[in-house]
Amino acid sequence: MSTEYDVLVIGAGVAGLHAGCLLAEAGRRVAIVEARDRIGGRIWTQPITLGDSQFPIPVELGAEFVHGLPPETWVLIKQAALSTYEIDGAVLRFDGSRLMAANQQQGPAESALQEMAQWMQQQPSGSDLSFAEYLEGQALDPLTARAAGNRVESFNAADQHRISVASLVKQQAAEDAIGADRLFRLEAGYAALPNFLAEKFIAAGGALILDAPVKKIVWNRNAVSAETTRAGGHFHFHSNRAVITVPLGVLQAQSIEFVPRPADVLLHASRLKMGAALHLTLVFKQKFWDPNLSFLFAPTESPATWWTPMPHKAPLLIAWAGGPKAESLLKLITADGDASALRDRSLSTLAKIFALPLSDVRNMLSSWHLHNWQSDAYTLGAYSYVPVGALDAPENMRIPVEDTLYFAGEHTDVAGHWGTVHAALAAGAGVADQVLSAAGGARGP
Repeated sequence: MSTEYDVLVIGAGVAGLHAGCLLAEAGRRVAIVEARDRIGGRIWTQPITLGDSQFPIPVELGAEFVHGLPPETWVLIKQAALSTYEIDGAVLRFDGSRLMAANQQQGPAESALQEMAQWMQQQPSGSDLSFAEYLEGQALDPLTARAAGNRVESFNAADQHRISVASLVKQQAAEDAIGADRLFRLEAGYAALPNFLAEKFIAAGGALILDAPVKKIVWNRNAVSAETTRAGGHFHFHSNRAVITVPLGVLQAQSIEFVPRPADVLLHASRLKMGAALHLTLVFKQKFWDPNLSFLFAPTESPATWWTPMPHKAPLLIAWAGGPKAESLLKLITADGDASALRDRSLSTLAKIFALPLSDVRNMLSSWHLHNWQSDAYTLGAYSYVPVGALDAPENMRIPVEDTLYFAGEHTDVAGHWGTVHAALAAGAGVADQVLSAAGGARGP
């Protein structure tokens, strides 16, 4: 195996795969080095077969939705000829005692979020504060403020006492621009997207090296040596440049030793936050809920947010929580990874919501699927968010270090799409352009 390359890409999530693919297609000798024995990073699809069905159902352990119409994602979906479908169905709400149709009109909590942008425009340039502080300054009743805080924490996997209002305003504008309120899924599962990128990368001559955690990167200008452990041995890969696409949590944990340390980049990485999320899929033998159910909100319960694969008919219910509520639920998982208490809590919540005996709900359960990204050594969290005063940190992380080290990932997004697949894809394309420009080349249209 060759160990000499023009560019080493560390991490085979979609940022790394996209960067590697574009660099290889531009004629560079590229290796993507991945710690896991699979590609995709926080995209991980687990196909399951239900009953006597001939076709597997994709269960997503990580990213699930395509949010809106981001061109970074849809260009690749069309290139790969992947089938998609838009989320549709009924939205219900459980108030602690009964199920009812959710009010689809904008409520006070949504209005409070929408008014943030106008409020921000009235503040002095450079102003910022946490979302919790913003709520305290508004004339909101406690229920509305709690609902708005819960919504921000759930969607952003964030702590409302830390997340930046300036970043939320930027995010809101970015989402509006791509119609992010529309949600789509890939028929074959989200893993089809990184699989397509990997195929393109290999076809362009790239080397994909799996099961090789990078422990140490020694570098000076235009010379990089990455030390990995593979099959019990130590291997070194060499290149002129390196693109680091590991998740923010891994950077913050200093899981990779840099010699010398790129101090400025790591300082800005420390200013960002990695949020927690719970994503638990329960597969049942049959539906015991409204067959048209799409989303279910139960703010008095835990977990409080649920959805189905509608309009797909598979009997799945997905439980979701983000931020501090996710952290609390994830504590039910034991040190050795046993999540049965979390499963049981979720089944009890469903039994209450649908007014069914818990034993009946248990007996209808076919399987359950969960990956704890918080304790995953190669992720250490779900996805990033911007705390107060750190709006400039993602952009500063993108500044190349001696035209030799480059950093990319959803946490380096500068458009306001943090925590999304399309942010990672855009970061991958952006860093490929940076490398090619520094090396005296250019990517084609």
